[in-house]
Amino acid sequence: MNHDHDIPRITLRPVRPVARLTVAGLVLAVALARHAWYLAEWRHYRLITTLWTLSFVAVAVQWLLSWLERPVTVTPAGQAALNRLRVTVAVPVFNEDPSLLDRTICSLLRQSRPPDRVHVVDDGSAVDYDEVRTWWETHGRPGVEFVWSRQDNAGKKAAHARVFAADPHADVFVTVDSDTALEYTAIGEGLKPFADSRVQSVAGIELAWNHSLNLLVRLKSVNTLVWQFITCSAQSVAGGSVLVNRGTFALYRGSLIRATLPAYTGETFFGRRVILGDDSMLTTFALGSGRAVQQVSAVCFSMYPETFSHTLRQWTRWMRGSTIRNFWRIRYLPIMSWGWWFTFLPTWWFLSFVAMGGAVAADWHTGHTFVLTTLYVGALWAWLVAARMHAVRRSDQRWTDRLDAFLLVPLAMAWMTFVLRPLRLYGMATCLRQGWVTRGEVEVR
Repeated sequence: MNHDHDIPRITLRPVRPVARLTVAGLVLAVALARHAWYLAEWRHYRLITTLWTLSFVAVAVQWLLSWLERPVTVTPAGQAALNRLRVTVAVPVFNEDPSLLDRTICSLLRQSRPPDRVHVVDDGSAVDYDEVRTWWETHGRPGVEFVWSRQDNAGKKAAHARVFAADPHADVFVTVDSDTALEYTAIGEGLKPFADSRVQSVAGIELAWNHSLNLLVRLKSVNTLVWQFITCSAQSVAGGSVLVNRGTFALYRGSLIRATLPAYTGETFFGRRVILGDDSMLTTFALGSGRAVQQVSAVCFSMYPETFSHTLRQWTRWMRGSTIRNFWRIRYLPIMSWGWWFTFLPTWWFLSFVAMGGAVAADWHTGHTFVLTTLYVGALWAWLVAARMHAVRRSDQRWTDRLDAFLLVPLAMAWMTFVLRPLRLYGMATCLRQGWVTRGEVEVR
């Protein structure tokens, strides 16, 4: 096994919005002119056109907000205070490829700002990790505690809880997936927002390690980048209202974790125990206590599903968890908070999309022109909003890789619209099924 991993480095590259704003104006003008024609010609399409326009405008507002995002920086005094924080990393493991887990641990122990403790919890895997465990227990980093535990399979929340309970003095807990490598400065950059006492959680930026493996991975990578740099960036700018800290890499105040741990491990929904949605639940707790932000300079590299089956099963699992989480946000977050509206509006957009699809299908003779308009305006808009996804440059990518990702944006949006969004209905309808549906064996190597 290779214990010396070459993990990419990242640089931030500001993307100037002036030219994009000009193009945005042109795209908006075309869309509005086309919609005005629909309203005049086909009165029975007025409701659909209005719903589509409102959704379009709301996305445009998010896009404008996203340009205001900047990485958090701190003063020397603030940095000195951050250096004194005790940081503990939780790494739950279940049927992970040993070499990927090895790379994760390697990245943690070689951070520019190392954690004080790394705690790996094997959640009843059928995989032998003896070599990985022995190597890092022997070749750890001085000053960093390395702890390895094993338990019967109880789920990711239980594995997290074991780490949280084992270190009652941690100021910050970091959650990292077992297939995820952190960039060299990730923890140091991720800690900076905690200089603001209102911040309760920080989301890192997730990039795909295997980004160029096949078309499926490339499409998921593009969609994830656009989501992070548009939706999550807007949420972070708007009052620190990020709804989901990616489970691959996130940071939380220790006081928040200790105050909410019983609710985290004991969650039920209509009498069913909930084991999914660990990252979104911790973020919801953070929103209820203060601010949840995104730090664009804190980057990790994760492994994405490489097969059609794995992709759909993972998406179904996420949609089951998000259905329950949306219910809790709508119920418990203040109605005047950004978090409440960032939950309500996308849910309304999704239901509107389903209704529009049914109406157009029922009147295809005239509705097909509406679909064509949606496709070409949507493609232009998708290319426009995707400009920010290149704000983070990675050392293992060439300009041709970035061009490839940019050209794939409309196809990635179509994949999301016509495959993943309809599958969300199935996830919503089966949200009480709380099995993992993945990780029965090692799926990504």
